[in-house]
Amino acid sequence: MKNKNWKQKFIAIYTGQFFSLLSSAAVQFSIIWWLTDITGGSPLVLTLAGLAGFLPQALVGPFAGTITDRYSRKLMMILADMTVALGSLFLFITMYFYEPSILLVIIVLVVRSLATAFHMPAMQASIPLLAPEEHLTKVAGWGQTVGSISNIAGPAVGMSLLAVSSLEWVLLLDVFGAVIASSILLFINIPKVQRTEKADSTRFIVEMKEGYDALVKHPVLLKLTIVMTVVAMLYIPLGTYFPLMTRNHFGEGVVEAGIVEIIFAVGLIVGGSLVGVIGDRFDKIKMLVTGMMLMGVALSISGLLSPSLFVVFIVLAGLVGLSGPLFSAPFYAFIQTEIEPHLLGRVFSFVTSLSLLATPIGYAVAGVLLELTSVAALFSIIGVLVILNGAMALKVK
Repeated sequence: MKNKNWKQKFIAIYTGQFFSLLSSAAVQFSIIWWLTDITGGSPLVLTLAGLAGFLPQALVGPFAGTITDRYSRKLMMILADMTVALGSLFLFITMYFYEPSILLVIIVLVVRSLATAFHMPAMQASIPLLAPEEHLTKVAGWGQTVGSISNIAGPAVGMSLLAVSSLEWVLLLDVFGAVIASSILLFINIPKVQRTEKADSTRFIVEMKEGYDALVKHPVLLKLTIVMTVVAMLYIPLGTYFPLMTRNHFGEGVVEAGIVEIIFAVGLIVGGSLVGVIGDRFDKIKMLVTGMMLMGVALSISGLLSPSLFVVFIVLAGLVGLSGPLFSAPFYAFIQTEIEPHLLGRVFSFVTSLSLLATPIGYAVAGVLLELTSVAALFSIIGVLVILNGAMALKVK
């Protein structure tokens, strides 16, 4: 039986996560812009940065999920936050006393990715331990809203600090954000999942297989996971190339790139708020398809804009943001509803790893398209493919 004060617990948890996500958004935006600016928008460096941010998480995900299901999920979140903080602190010290190194920045992105491999499944697996099942979609919407607000303020803070100082000072935000989030988590009681078997090393592979079996033996969830994996493969690389679109296609600078990120986050807030208020009233799969269709249309039109229509691109970026919660929140809620709590960490890790392992394919294809065509053409092509994928998702039963 869930605690009656579950809403208060989520207010506290999401307050801490707001500061953590705010600092991460500022640092992530600043790093990508710094790499874009210092290399002249090199597709190779941006691709390497993208791979550093996603591939480590994908490779260790199944192991991280199994460890998360074995031990305290609260402890996993705290350790992950503090690992990110230490990585950013090390990079700050290095960049303060020495010349900035692209290689070192890439290494720190790898560390952040490894920490996320533990934090994400621990957070998602904790939600159904605190919230009633009938409100899981709403809670997912709340989480999307908190993340979106952070993504608005984060780039704005990062942009402001970059305009008056340098990257290393933005990195300090990660340290403060992680300390605040971890401190709040210390006072939150997250119930532990009861285990009937001993958590020894001989069962580790068996436990990983249990998470895999829970996914593949659920036909509808497996099909939805494949759909979401394809969307991730198409969409995730665009997060790296949004600044490139602003800089190379529209000929704008860091301020305009920050505005695009902010409007994108405004869209996320609107989408997350909609799901948080009325998400439980609609079929999860239909909501998911609607989000994909909206995203595909917005991306397709974005790539067709002339360089003089930057304002229209800003609006479309907001629509792309709005579409995100419409398909991610119901998907997460579906998993939390269909999978047993003691398996959630492993299942979430497998789902995430599948998406992230497919992401390098998306980066490879995007890199080839950038060399052969342009960043604008890349946006349109990906938009069309997302629309087609959304149409296929309608057949999931």
